[in-house]
Amino acid sequence: MIVARLPAPRVTLRTAATDADRNGAIETWLQSVPPVPRAIVAEGVLLDRFAPQDVPLVGLGAVCPCCTGLSVLRVVLARTLRRLRPEALLVLVAIEEHLPRLRRMLEDGELGVRFEVEP
Repeated sequence: MIVARLPAPRVTLRTAATDADRNGAIETWLQSVPPVPRAIVAEGVLLDRFAPQDVPLVGLGAVCPCCTGLSVLRVVLARTLRRLRPEALLVLVAIEEHLPRLRRMLEDGELGVRFEVEP
């Protein structure tokens, strides 16, 4: 069986501790990314109200994805890539201290896909 490899989407990592932070991060990201297939993956506590109509919003659960082990993050990202095939992905987490570990996991291919993470 031949398995087609999907191109790695460009990932932007942001923290958002409040609704206002989340909404601002999403708005800024939407304005900076061309209108290619895009998706937002957010820690569950960040999913309350705001989701742009033309950009799918995928939840990661209510706990930090890098602290709960790789399985939840791996499954969510794999399903998102297969189903939505985004070229750009915004990943929102609530705690800034987790960004370096999450960045490493995305860049190193630990999750089964090597992502191009924006600085």
